[in-house]
Amino acid sequence: MKIDNYHSEKCKLDELLSSHFFNCIPEACVMLDPWFYIVKMNSQAEEFFLLPQEYLMSKPFWEIAPQYINTNIFHAMYKIKNDRQNTSLEFCGSITNRWFEANLCMIDKYIVVFFKNITHHKHTQNELLRAQERLSAVFHNSHALMAIVNQDNNQFVSVNDSFADFFGYSANEIIGKTKEDIFETLNNQFFPPRIPEDYDNNSFSKLISVKSKSSDSSKHIIITSELININEKPCRLEIGIDITDNLRCQKELRRLEHLNLLGQMSASIAHEIRNPLQTVKGFLQLLQFKEGISPYQTHFNLMIDELNRANQIITELLCLSRTKPTNLKMHTINDIINSVLPLIEAQALAEDKIIMVEQMPVSPTLLDEDEIKQVLLNIVKNALEATKSKGCVKIISESNQTSVKLIICDNGQGIPPELQDNIGMPFFTTKQNGTGLGLPMSLSILERHNAKLDFISDKNGTSFIIIFPIVA
Repeated sequence: MKIDNYHSEKCKLDELLSSHFFNCIPEACVMLDPWFYIVKMNSQAEEFFLLPQEYLMSKPFWEIAPQYINTNIFHAMYKIKNDRQNTSLEFCGSITNRWFEANLCMIDKYIVVFFKNITHHKHTQNELLRAQERLSAVFHNSHALMAIVNQDNNQFVSVNDSFADFFGYSANEIIGKTKEDIFETLNNQFFPPRIPEDYDNNSFSKLISVKSKSSDSSKHIIITSELININEKPCRLEIGIDITDNLRCQKELRRLEHLNLLGQMSASIAHEIRNPLQTVKGFLQLLQFKEGISPYQTHFNLMIDELNRANQIITELLCLSRTKPTNLKMHTINDIINSVLPLIEAQALAEDKIIMVEQMPVSPTLLDEDEIKQVLLNIVKNALEATKSKGCVKIISESNQTSVKLIICDNGQGIPPELQDNIGMPFFTTKQNGTGLGLPMSLSILERHNAKLDFISDKNGTSFIIIFPIVA
């Protein structure tokens, strides 16, 4: 009798403990028989289904929730009943739009399902995904040059289209490579492969001049580098701003300021200087023919030559002060080239050099013939001086529907990169006896014609390109 009582009490205790622990499970839990009737459920399941336990345990699960027939949870229950393999899945409530995680397992012949409300987690996950999509859109569509670099091996992890286009590659060609593979810095500049430890906030900025391995042109960018973590790996987010055009505009503004200052100076004092120079020159020419002066003819000739040189400088300064062409007429560049060609060829012949002319049919445009002759003579003179004996200077003319192009090429040693930014600045010259006013004067003339001057220079020579607009 005592044994029977012991077993009876033990069964009551097991049932009590089982019921207590079952209700202590924080998730909604239901146990289904092979016919999908609920044979046991905890209190959390009532809150989960929003229905009383008496109702839930009187019907098959699919009668209680017919909206889930032929859905993922439906197929998962039949699958675990057949192969008895634990499984889990996520699904969205068809009525409440709540998200749930279901974990299914088999205990003997019963299917046990744990339901967990993950709506908040899912919304947070979706918000995070949308935030990542927005950040990705900003990264890839930004006009700034943006790249993510692995901090350990200095290889590019990702770059946006602006970065790839700037250096003349596709994004796929850059990913996995290092900076040294893509571009080189100029003028002995150094861009550290990793952020120096002495920088605050793990970030720093630097202005560098770079040249892509796929292009000969140099560009200037400000790069900001900041340390970030991606998938728990240290990386750098590098953002570059192309300031090449800004620096070019600043250089042009400085040149224009110099020209403006020179124009004001020349307009106010040139005539006053020229008059006494002409007087001194006249008396020197008169005196050099007097008796007893012949031993000093060399000195007189030197003084007169220097006065002529001073007068030429004043003429160039006066040219800089002009604001518009004085005699605009319809001319073709070819006619102007042909008119000064004998003079150019004579100078080249005297220096044992060759002039080659390649003329295509060109459209006429409004030009001041004398001024354009002066531009042509100035630039050809510079080209001849840069060309060694037996060398060649080419004069090329061509035209399209909107412009006429004049190109003057030499095969000298080129302009050193460190001097190219100073080309066109007043008084800048590399010649021993140069004034540094020939090219600024030419630029001033071309500006009055709304023409543009550019140049390309490397170790094989220099080409000056002048583009005249065609006036309709």
